[in-house]
Amino acid sequence: MTLSPDGWQLLKRWEGCRLAAYPDPASGGEPWTIGYGHTGPEVVPGLVISPQQAEAWLQSDAAEAAAAVDQLLAGCALSVREREALVSFCFNVGAGALEGSTLRRRLLAGERAARVIAEELPRWCKGEHGPVEGLERRRAAEVAHALGGTDTAISPAPSTLENAHPSPALQEDQPIQLRDAAAFHRDLPHQRQAWEALQRTLSAEQLEQFARAYRQASAPAGQQPWPQAVAQPETPAKPTAPAQGLIHLAVPYLAQNDSATGQGPRMCFSSSCAMAAAFLRPGCLNGPGQLDDQFLALVQRHGDSTEAPAQLAALADLGLRARFRTDGRLTDLVAQLQRGLPCPVGWLHKGPVTAPSGGGHWSLVIGWDPAARQLLMHDPNGEADLVAGGYVSTAIGSGKGLRYSERNWGRRWMVEGPGSGWWVELLTAD
Repeated sequence: MTLSPDGWQLLKRWEGCRLAAYPDPASGGEPWTIGYGHTGPEVVPGLVISPQQAEAWLQSDAAEAAAAVDQLLAGCALSVREREALVSFCFNVGAGALEGSTLRRRLLAGERAARVIAEELPRWCKGEHGPVEGLERRRAAEVAHALGGTDTAISPAPSTLENAHPSPALQEDQPIQLRDAAAFHRDLPHQRQAWEALQRTLSAEQLEQFARAYRQASAPAGQQPWPQAVAQPETPAKPTAPAQGLIHLAVPYLAQNDSATGQGPRMCFSSSCAMAAAFLRPGCLNGPGQLDDQFLALVQRHGDSTEAPAQLAALADLGLRARFRTDGRLTDLVAQLQRGLPCPVGWLHKGPVTAPSGGGHWSLVIGWDPAARQLLMHDPNGEADLVAGGYVSTAIGSGKGLRYSERNWGRRWMVEGPGSGWWVELLTAD
């Protein structure tokens, strides 16, 4: 088997699929690319392929990347997930880059794979003009995939992942990762994100205390293995200020303007909710056509696409409980993000920021950068002009992973003052 279902999901999410050939962004021409990052002499300008052909080329290209990883790292102790992360990496940068990398030299020298992957993959994020945000996100996702789960090593050497009774050497050498707990549920992306968000709220001392308590085989009679200093209240208090530390959920992006339904201009609400659903329940929209077009069909069973009750009913059809609210504050969005849940938000995109107007627009908050006071946003319509109003670009893909400032976007969201933002509270993802 080349990859597990999770491994295929990782690769497909970051490669994306385009059925029409497109030029290299740097050269404006060759090499032309199509499908899931496929290149070759058969890819020429004007070529259009079917989803089945894209899948076939992906299978072939992934098999080549997997074979390169197996050959170049022969004898290295890799878990299934570590190997899959390296296959995704090799698929992206090429076997030649892997062959000459420090990452390979360290693995062949016998260093622990989890540490090498966590330290080396993030270095491969630079483009011609410095770090590229998309590559940074992909490397972070590959590292998270490698360190997640509880699968066993695929080579004879012992697994480097956490087990029930780790040796003292492993305890001292391997920092604990709370996201590993997701493996005891369904190991879905939003569950790993939620554990990561929790870990960011704990100090290094608290994590060390937790690691000691978790890894000890048993506690003396009458003694609590978890130190009282780290005990958490049964009902966490609602945060009064945005949490520290960058939050960035790896949500797939959908554009409303490429809809095949003819409803694209009215699909911002549907596309935003569809992105959330595709992230929280991968594979829940598995019919023909684009994911947001499929979600729109669910919405239309319950009402018009602009109506919140119809959107909530469609989410419920996919097993997601949600509530429409008009009392949103920034702290509400951050709290939902901390739980690993993206936030559909409704705001006014027309008119100047001093007097926002229009019938309303929906987008999806996928993260928060407290240092820059920016919300990370998937805007299905493109890139908005938050100061003057309207849109700088509505090109397909131009609204992916934007950074909208709290100062300007917030005034378009809470137009009636603090605590007046329109948003969808996602109550569960299980």
